[in-house]
Order: sequence, then C-alpha cells, then structure tokens
Amino acid sequence: MFLRLAQSLFACSLLLSAAACGPRYVTGTKVEYSDEKEAVAAVVERYRVALEQRDPNAVRALISKSYYENGSTTDDPNDDYDAAGLEKVLGELKGSVKTVRYSIEITDIVVSEEYASCDFDYKAEYLYTLGEQDRWGTSTDKNRMAFRLEDGHWRISSGL
Repeated sequence: MFLRLAQSLFACSLLLSAAACGPRYVTGTKVEYSDEKEAVAAVVERYRVALEQRDPNAVRALISKSYYENGSTTDDPNDDYDAAGLEKVLGELKGSVKTVRYSIEITDIVVSEEYASCDFDYKAEYLYTLGEQDRWGTSTDKNRMAFRLEDGHWRISSGL
C-alpha cells in the first residue's frame, strides 16, 4: 500500500512538473511569453482603453516622437501624416465620435532590440455624428502596429 501511494505521488509530481515547464503566453494571447512582448501587449491594451474612453491625451502618451502613418497606402502621400498630423486626427475624432467599443486579439508580437511589431485582429463599433444625425459604424480588420523603444518605454511609431 505504501509503495502504491509513493508511486502515485511521484507520478503526480512528474505531471505537475511537466505542466509547469510548458510554454507561457503573453497575457490574453497565444503568443509565446517574453518580458518585452508582454510590455508591447500592455501598450496595445492601453491604446485600446484610450480609444474606448475617447481620451486623446492617453493616446498621445503612447505615441513615438517619430510617429508616421502612411494611411495604409504606399502610393499616395496625400493621406500620410506624422505626430503633428495625428493631433488633427485626434481632434476630429473627439468631436464627432460619441461612443467606441474596440476589441483586439493579438496574433503575433516580434521584438528586436529597439523595434517591435504587433499583429492583431480588431473589431470596432462606434457611434458618430454625421450632420445632425447619430449613426453606428462597424469595422473589422487585421492591423500591424509598429513600436520604437524610447527612454525605456515602448512607443507606437505607426499603425493606429
């Protein structure tokens, strides 16, 4: 009886040890864990919350000094903007958008020294005013956000 109990305890300890050595993931994702990846994911989550709260100051706090957006078009520079242009976009959004629901599912994070990227799927629902009418809009898509390490913090350098 004692031998059987000892064997059961040994088997349980092996199973627990094997489970503890399994892969760790970035919070809320299936992306293999590293401190850097977790830090990038935290910035993405702060961005998501800032959008839902319609808080331009919180978005500004996450932006790199070298922010540049090509408007998702590489052949038309007329829709490109930098950090100063982002200020105009944030002002327009704050004035016309009343409610935002924004969900993000991170699918990949790549980190190399002072640069990182995060791929994610998103779903946005927003109540906005057009003329004098309120309307709901929705959007779902994939996106890649790029980051730059500045003063020890990951900042968004493109992809809003």
